[in-house]
Amino acid sequence: MPEPQPTPRQQAAVVAASPALGRLAELESLHRGPAWALTRSAPWTIAALQTAFTRNRPQVELDQFHEELDAFLEDLRAHDAALGTSPTAGTATGRAVADDWTRRRFLTRRAQGGRIVYELTEASTRVLAFLESLSSDRSSLTGSRLGTLLGDVERLARETNPDTSARIEALEGEIEERLELVRALRAGEEGAGLDDETALEAAGNILDLAAGVPADFKRMRAAIEDSVGQLRNQIIEESLTKGATMAQVLEADRRLRASSEGRTFRSFTAFLDDPDQQLRFRAAISEVLSRDFADGLGQEERETLRNLVAELREANAQIQRIYGKLSESLNTYVQSDDYRQSVRLRDAIRRAEQALRRLPYVREESGFAPAPELFGAEFESLSMVKLFDPDELAPPPRLAEPISFGTEDRVRSARTAKARPATLREAVAVALEAGGGRAQLGEIWSELPPEEQHINSVRALLGHLLQEGVRLDREAWAPLDFAQIDGTRRTAYVPNATVTRREEK
Repeated sequence: MPEPQPTPRQQAAVVAASPALGRLAELESLHRGPAWALTRSAPWTIAALQTAFTRNRPQVELDQFHEELDAFLEDLRAHDAALGTSPTAGTATGRAVADDWTRRRFLTRRAQGGRIVYELTEASTRVLAFLESLSSDRSSLTGSRLGTLLGDVERLARETNPDTSARIEALEGEIEERLELVRALRAGEEGAGLDDETALEAAGNILDLAAGVPADFKRMRAAIEDSVGQLRNQIIEESLTKGATMAQVLEADRRLRASSEGRTFRSFTAFLDDPDQQLRFRAAISEVLSRDFADGLGQEERETLRNLVAELREANAQIQRIYGKLSESLNTYVQSDDYRQSVRLRDAIRRAEQALRRLPYVREESGFAPAPELFGAEFESLSMVKLFDPDELAPPPRLAEPISFGTEDRVRSARTAKARPATLREAVAVALEAGGGRAQLGEIWSELPPEEQHINSVRALLGHLLQEGVRLDREAWAPLDFAQIDGTRRTAYVPNATVTRREEK
């Protein structure tokens, strides 16, 4: 009996349900990932992660994170005891909780500058940003964002217009609007600019855009690692020539660069490789932070704007290092003898498996009285057979106790201390006060305490001056004496700079 065919209405229902089924498959895949698991975690987990990792603190050293987590768990248990409830976080230590979060892919451990640090995964970064937006009372629909949206739409419509005359007409109209604005400003018909509330909304819009940058870079880094990992597995599983293997490497690199993450990475790289754009960006940020409305921003928000370029540069350098190391290791593996030996061993195993499959199948028949098996031993005479007496067994001597190490045995190598931003700013202020609002780079360096005059302070001082918009004189050099770890003194010759008070610029 033939099976009944679906009616047109049933076929239409299946077609209409196909997008929903596709979305269901995507959500089921998301449900098995770390992002969904983090949203279903206890509130104290979210609070601990949001407190430990901020915009200005994306990484935390391993020991420091364990200590901070232990202190948080102690406070949480004391709070539960005061309320008379059962412990929310149980009795686990900070190290055990951090290991559990790493296994659940909330956190990841990486080697950074010779030390192990914790950082949020890409999924955790996006989930925490989403939860922070839910708990914030700031509206996502502001006048600044609407203006940005309108401007982007108009620019997209103008730049994609194939009619050259229409584009020229639009640009000429924009020029006329700018000239009219200049005339109104000169005539005093326009106001002083945005009010403080509108300016704060625009700054919040910039901060929201900057909040998504770390997650985008982490996704790019994860895409690089996954791509190279898949290539390695494919090379191990398949017998390929060196040319075919390198072709796969180049094809995977092409696909990665053509992806959305690759295009974003190229855009950021082009921006970071252009010193003029960086200088304009730093100058614009310094000018924004000097405005009166910037007093309404929080300390963390001000630090985020001030360190935005440095954060982009560090993330870009990190991806470049990972990309270089993985590509180098992959190239070394392809050209090594281990790869060729693994190919030969894989071929031998396959030939042996094929030979076993070609053997005829013979069913084993058990004998009535099987003969004893002596494991292939060959006896030449009866004198070779001796009886074993357990009483004659001499146990081996006991092993020595393992060496125990205490806290006093742990010795850290000497290293240069970190620069103190507060001390640098104080030295700049003292030098400006002593010079009547004007100071040279060497005068600022002499105001630092002797213990702060080291190579890290040289880098930090130059970075601080660049962020403040101070121009370095490439034709004049300032000698800066600093101390090394072994106590010797050296001199660093850096471009000279003249610092003036902001109101005198």
